[in-house]
Amino acid sequence: MKTIHPLRPLRGLALLTVILLVGAPRVEAQHAFAHTHIGVNPTWRPADWSHPGVGAVDLDPTDNDKLWFFAVPPVHFCATPGWPNWEQTDGTAFLLLSPLMDGDEHVTKPGDPDKVLYACNFTYSKAGGYDDPNGFQHLDGWHSAHGPQGAWNLESIDQDTVPAWDIYVQRERVSDNLDADDFFTLLHDDTPALEQDGDTYALDKMWLNSKSAWGMHAHMGFYFWLDDEDEEVYIVLSAHDAGGMYQRSADFVIRFAKTIIQPVPGDLNGDGIVDVHDLEILVDHWGQSGVHHGVAGDPDDHDHGHDHDGDHDDDHDHDGDHDDDHDHDHDHDDDHDHEDDHDDHDGN
Repeated sequence: MKTIHPLRPLRGLALLTVILLVGAPRVEAQHAFAHTHIGVNPTWRPADWSHPGVGAVDLDPTDNDKLWFFAVPPVHFCATPGWPNWEQTDGTAFLLLSPLMDGDEHVTKPGDPDKVLYACNFTYSKAGGYDDPNGFQHLDGWHSAHGPQGAWNLESIDQDTVPAWDIYVQRERVSDNLDADDFFTLLHDDTPALEQDGDTYALDKMWLNSKSAWGMHAHMGFYFWLDDEDEEVYIVLSAHDAGGMYQRSADFVIRFAKTIIQPVPGDLNGDGIVDVHDLEILVDHWGQSGVHHGVAGDPDDHDHGHDHDGDHDDDHDHDGDHDDDHDHDHDHDDDHDHEDDHDDHDGN
């Protein structure tokens, strides 16, 4: 392994020196980018994703001004399987980490040679899966939501009217298996950002010609210093509006892993491979059934000596007042846009 010794004493500059010396992963020109989207109205959904422009379901009309994050939406050809989160359909990690190499050597963390540098830098499409050369490059920064029926869009009146919102992202925390400085991001000019818990990054608002609307579009790479035992990590972020128009988002967890196991039909033991071990499970359980039907009974079977004269004390609460506090914050976006930002075709 090779340790890159920083040339400058300041921590942010030291990280920058490391990346510049070894070369950060760069995206080839033909690849569009997959961004994390930021919009409002987190519980609104199209009634039918096959026709997202018609009909809607809004589980909570009171959250129309609340910010939220989401991955690449279901109608996109690079849709994230576990949308709105960056997850597989079974809730396991989707975002893949790869080691950043200096030639044939790993790059080790200054002062901690047991940790090496990893980056999230892979292509993916719904049809071709991982490493599809025609897929989107994951994961790269942020984009405003421009979804079906405009329901998730930030306010935009016209090109001459600058909106009052000012959105920024805040780093809340990282997974327990990471030190505080084991995660950082780099902007498109290699400036470090979100290096410590509580750090914020302001997303510049701009007029997006392809959307004919005000929005945001910022490139940002994700990097981790990991040891051999760090198989999976996560970061927690939140979105805020310094302009005061919108409410703070819920915390958004983004998970990354060194090894990804995509759900595969026929993979009965969950190891990502359909092989003889799955066949053995099938044979061992062949003919078993989990189907059960209720059996009709005699009404007299239910008379267990209860006092039917009404002179009994029933202390049970039968008022049906169940507090069903489920979180229905499932976030979607029909962000098909390939926003042309310099040489980048954005994958919304």
